[in-house]
Amino acid sequence: MRNSFLALWFILIVVGCRQDQQQEGETLFRGSARIVCDQELVSLILPQLDSFALQHEGAHIEHDTLPALDAMQQLLTGRARAAIIARDYLPEEDSLLRAYAIKKHRRFLIATDALVFVVSAKSSLDTISEDIVRSALQGQRSWPLQYRWAIPDRRSSLSAHLRMIAGGVLRLPAVQASTGEHAITLVEKGRADVAVALLSQYLHFKAYNPSLRTLRIVVRDTGTGDRIAVSPHAATVVKGTYPYCVPIYGYLLDTARNFPYGVIASIAQESRPQRAMLNAGIVPGYAKIHLVVPDEQ
Repeated sequence: MRNSFLALWFILIVVGCRQDQQQEGETLFRGSARIVCDQELVSLILPQLDSFALQHEGAHIEHDTLPALDAMQQLLTGRARAAIIARDYLPEEDSLLRAYAIKKHRRFLIATDALVFVVSAKSSLDTISEDIVRSALQGQRSWPLQYRWAIPDRRSSLSAHLRMIAGGVLRLPAVQASTGEHAITLVEKGRADVAVALLSQYLHFKAYNPSLRTLRIVVRDTGTGDRIAVSPHAATVVKGTYPYCVPIYGYLLDTARNFPYGVIASIAQESRPQRAMLNAGIVPGYAKIHLVVPDEQ
């Protein structure tokens, strides 16, 4: 861990004087760019990048999929002109940007996903409270430690969210998975009891395997003070009742209205890619959402 932090120090020093990049003859819809994508978002984002390139003549996108930590480092070192990542800056990244007076990257909110806990439909587990989640992630003695957890690699955006929930350090004994999707497959194969994944990943699996479900999270209602069990769903994300929301940001290396800007802005604002986010079961970043409450019978 210490070595990765020192690497970030070096990276930020190197890129502290980066300048806006504008290639000759480049427009919002014509040009070339290397864009890195958080590997947790492969099935969600790569089709949108490919579609953009197909729809615009002269648009050439080289995309790589990497763990979130590596994707951010590619952006910070200027080896990628944009990065799509399912998290905000890590605390150490944010602190170092401030320390070296480096402006934060321009970014677009593409969608809001959610961190979920996936179990087999046959599991006796049904709900878990925020307090118990936090204590389990901190490695404190509690009943969740009786179960086998599958958690993505520490470079993953999902592990970053887990560390934030835990207060900084993740101590829960767990089977290591490469991604949230891999963690779900471990539950499917009976090699784990609880998988940490994205809501969009779970819904993709659920479409083919109805024997999976997610845990409800017990939270305290801010209005009444009552404790309520909330299921992960786009509606509960919109209402702000589900506690583990995951923003998906498109970060830009520079501020110019150049080709990478056109690609990221398109995914974040145009109706077709935004509808793809909605169809994936998550909340589009740009669309206005109106929740309809069914009439009581």
